[in-house]
Amino acid sequence: MKKGIVLEVHDEHVTILTPEGEFLKSRKQKGQIDLGEEIVFFPLHRAEVVREQKKTSVFRTKWAVIGVLTAIILAFSLYPKYASNQVYAYVSVDVNPSIELGVNKDMEVISMDAYNQEGEDIIKQLVDWEKKDLANVSSQIFDIFRQKGFLTENSEVLIASVVTNEDNIGWKALMQTKITTISEKVQQDKVSITTLETTIQERSDAIKEGMSPGKYIQKEKKTELVDNEDTSKTETVPSAPLNHKPLEVKHANAKDEKAGPPDFVVAKKKERQEDRSKNKEQSKEEIKERKELKELRKEKKRELQQDRKQEKKELQSQRKQEKKGEQTRQKEERQEHKHHKQNGKGERKNESSKDHHAKGKNKDDRGNAHGKNKREEKKHEHKKGNH
Repeated sequence: MKKGIVLEVHDEHVTILTPEGEFLKSRKQKGQIDLGEEIVFFPLHRAEVVREQKKTSVFRTKWAVIGVLTAIILAFSLYPKYASNQVYAYVSVDVNPSIELGVNKDMEVISMDAYNQEGEDIIKQLVDWEKKDLANVSSQIFDIFRQKGFLTENSEVLIASVVTNEDNIGWKALMQTKITTISEKVQQDKVSITTLETTIQERSDAIKEGMSPGKYIQKEKKTELVDNEDTSKTETVPSAPLNHKPLEVKHANAKDEKAGPPDFVVAKKKERQEDRSKNKEQSKEEIKERKELKELRKEKKRELQQDRKQEKKELQSQRKQEKKGEQTRQKEERQEHKHHKQNGKGERKNESSKDHHAKGKNKDDRGNAHGKNKREEKKHEHKKGNH
């Protein structure tokens, strides 16, 4: 039985591309089968393949070429799907619940496992985490930790990461940057955070022990420290010279004998506590500096936005004034044109009235002359009558 992607669907068989790059045929299963669907199948034997080949049509070559091209296209299109389902790193988170996340090449969570009952309870409460960014899923997990009371002030948080391909240095650096971002966000809860880098072999050993990689590394370091302390307790006693009695070691009382661990152990413990305190102080200072830098960037961004708004406002005001000036100029031109037009009409009207007046005067002159002529004619006729 194998698994693969359907490339071709025929009447009696289907052609399938396996993850190993093989093109195999299988009998067509009952029900609807779609191109690109991932199915589990039994490949046809050689004799069955030959029998199926005899049933193909004369267009077999053409369809074979089409099938190969389709297979190539689908192979390239489906490759990201296989890459996105491949684990590139494991990230374990230990508070009291112990949870391990599997991350793909795009820093997306594709698997999640618990190392104890508390971790299983937390996973059951997570929704919509698959193929989501590691930082977002981690934020959801720590939110539930807070709600359940696992994450309080001075709580110890252990984050361990395992990169499956140690040679991919660039991707490994990106993963560590992502882990640092998650740690800085959780540090706001005033907790003690420890981050570790482990190997695939150490993870395998941890799984055999039934614990997370982070807890396993801590356990190994404690065991190594205890072994070193036991070795350092062994002291050589110088041999006594001849004719001398061996020195007697006297103890003041039983309480002094059981007073506690040797001084160097106490000093070592004190030194570790001081280093832890210094690291915590340095972390606080770094967080403070980052916050100040973030605030400074925000302030610069606000100033830049204000400057842009002011420039935009001034530009709009300038355009508005220019538009207003243009409208005023056009209005003045229209008024001037109207004024010239009115003056032209007045002049033509005056000329028309002058012509009319002149015509009337000429008419009167002609009438007067005609009347004068008539009077002279009558006068002349009257004189003739008298004679």
